[in-house]
Amino acid sequence: MAGETTKTEAICLDIRPWSRTSHVVRWMTPDGPVTTVVKGAVRPKSAFLGQYDLNYTCEIVYYSRAKGELHALRECSPLSTRENLRSNYRALVLAEHMRAQVAALAPHGSESESWHTTLADALDSLCAGAADSPRRLVAALLGFELEILSLSGLSPEVEAEAGSFSLRGERQMPISQEVAHCIDDPKAEKNMQILLDAARAIGVFYAFHLDSAPEARRTVLRMISNNEEGTGKQDGKD
Repeated sequence: MAGETTKTEAICLDIRPWSRTSHVVRWMTPDGPVTTVVKGAVRPKSAFLGQYDLNYTCEIVYYSRAKGELHALRECSPLSTRENLRSNYRALVLAEHMRAQVAALAPHGSESESWHTTLADALDSLCAGAADSPRRLVAALLGFELEILSLSGLSPEVEAEAGSFSLRGERQMPISQEVAHCIDDPKAEKNMQILLDAARAIGVFYAFHLDSAPEARRTVLRMISNNEEGTGKQDGKD
């Protein structure tokens, strides 16, 4: 509510300049997305220097103004910096995609806690080893997007035996049984080409059911799979 001070855990989704010395920071909290103004954020003696960055989970205190408006950040301290992401550009690309999906789709209110937890778990997984190969990155992308679809009430109805899943209305998209099984459990799939086929199939599902940017997603998939020519080749890693 407006006029209240709120203390909460929050994941840093986006940082934009507000003035020469201030930032606008968008956060994902258990109660939904929150946007704050950080006045004097880049001044040499600012208390906020080094306290937040993209992918950080922080404890923040902000002063609520009116619903839907910018709130004033009062305090911020990092709880998890996820430092390992900084040394893996593919992981950073995927983390950016994950944050963008949550920022665009997450609701406000009690349902938001699951979205906050899903994003935190996905980023933690990238730090803990899910980003150590292109194959695992594609599996992480698939797993995250399927969870987002589930939270949105849009899980694809996969028919493994028939080799298809439902799009909007009665339309069916044909897929192989291998791809169907991969969609059911992406982390268990060892074949990179099947993972890529499954990721492309889910990309079609996204285009039908969610307001997404297919070109941006294809770029993310190409970068994390090291698949510049669209052939599914890897860089020699698992």
